[in-house]
Amino acid sequence: MESPAQQETREHPDPGAAPRSQPTDAAPGSARHSRARPRPRRRPQRRRRRRRRWLIGAGVLIVLALAAGAAASWHFASEVVVPERAELPANVAVERVAAGRVVLSRSDDTQRQGVYGLDWQMGHAIVGGVLAKTDRTVTRQLRAVRGYLVAGMKVAIDQDVYVGNPREALGLPFTVVRVPGELGAMPAWLIPARSHTWAIVVHGINGNLEGDLRMVGALHRAHLPALLITYREDLGAPRSPDGHHHMGETEWRDLQAAARFALSHGARRLVLVGTSMGGAIVAQLMERSPLAGHVAALVLDAPALSWKAILSFNASRMGLPSFAALPVEWAIDVRIDPNWGGLDALDHPSAFHLPMLLFHGTADTLVPISTSEAFARQHARWITYYRVPGAAHAQSWNADPALYERRVDAFLAGIGV
Repeated sequence: MESPAQQETREHPDPGAAPRSQPTDAAPGSARHSRARPRPRRRPQRRRRRRRRWLIGAGVLIVLALAAGAAASWHFASEVVVPERAELPANVAVERVAAGRVVLSRSDDTQRQGVYGLDWQMGHAIVGGVLAKTDRTVTRQLRAVRGYLVAGMKVAIDQDVYVGNPREALGLPFTVVRVPGELGAMPAWLIPARSHTWAIVVHGINGNLEGDLRMVGALHRAHLPALLITYREDLGAPRSPDGHHHMGETEWRDLQAAARFALSHGARRLVLVGTSMGGAIVAQLMERSPLAGHVAALVLDAPALSWKAILSFNASRMGLPSFAALPVEWAIDVRIDPNWGGLDALDHPSAFHLPMLLFHGTADTLVPISTSEAFARQHARWITYYRVPGAAHAQSWNADPALYERRVDAFLAGIGV
């Protein structure tokens, strides 16, 4: 019990004493303060919200990057497997036309030495060597003009020099034949000659028979009948069942049909001539066909001997690491499901124990020259290899037609055809 003095003190405090602290002013850490409602901790929540926003933003960027990468991979895969029949872009300006010469706007294509076609709507010409250059223009030899060519027009530079059929372009007799294949008849040009060794000429992806005329001169001088063929997805030829190119993996059967046609029409031996993807088609026949034993020799120009190497090479040219080609391979897998190992000629050396003539240009930006050089080293006993300075893809003939044809002449003479 409190004494009377204590009660008096509690009820009537000393006026001079310091006032007691009120409970509402309790210091942090006191029992009263611990029972008070806590204030919100705003900074950690703000940090969490910022982190969440960063994570969402990063996720969106990753999704967008993956989508862009997938779209780019699909696009580049389409360049390989989807047939393309668009005309060459007419992006070269004609500055002046004079007797035997034409002045063109300067570009990598117009200043490249050699012989090329000049295409425009309703017209064609052949341009020869470079006569003069300025910072803006290139003057070249001009011949075989068909149509109306004047200053101010836009034209296209074409590595396929000739237009028309063999009679129109080269003055050679020929017959249009139809080669029976597993998908239907395929049109071809047969240029006759007296030898029992026939040449079968196979162009590259999205090519045509007019482009193959570059090879005909040397073959005709060697007295080889020349069969210039089409294959599935070419104009006039049957469509592939899925509408795609197959990098030689199915097209070789069309070449086999042409070989069977030649053998049934008097050929005893064959020389196969393949350019770009035509080289891949030739390689596939050598690896797979029972008719490969009838082949006496190969002539290859910028051949697509390894598609994986081609994809890696093009990724590197775009400034990307070589593994950036993997998504393109996956996009091709989805569409045609190729056997990549079977499409690499360097993995099948025993299929190529026969005389071969190989050309590849040092300025090729589509098919790596390194693959041809590795192939040449692998088959040094069998291959005569020419590295053509300054020639772009499949343009070794264009760079110097006379020299190219002399080399073909010497090769064919050397194998006794």
